[in-house]
Amino acid sequence: MRSTWAFDLAGRLAGRIAAATGTRARVRRRPEGGGYRVEAVLPEGLGDVPHLLLLSVLAEADRYGHRYCGEVDLVWAEVDDRAGRGAADGSG
Repeated sequence: MRSTWAFDLAGRLAGRIAAATGTRARVRRRPEGGGYRVEAVLPEGLGDVPHLLLLSVLAEADRYGHRYCGEVDLVWAEVDDRAGRGAADGSG
């Protein structure tokens, strides 16, 4: 069953990551289940302000990171499905 809270948060993170990077962000169900993964290409020459905005968005995820994939750098963030997690404050 899809956690609406986790799916909604992943969608919000995707929108904010896209705005910070100027690229398209994808939301996918994690292959092992239990949450969602957001990925976006990190453009070359991203300025300081967009970079700081991106870091603040990534910090809202349960996990986040960066990887080099062929010719591009990707940033990713994961949101876990967790029963009882508070939508307002992220606790639970």
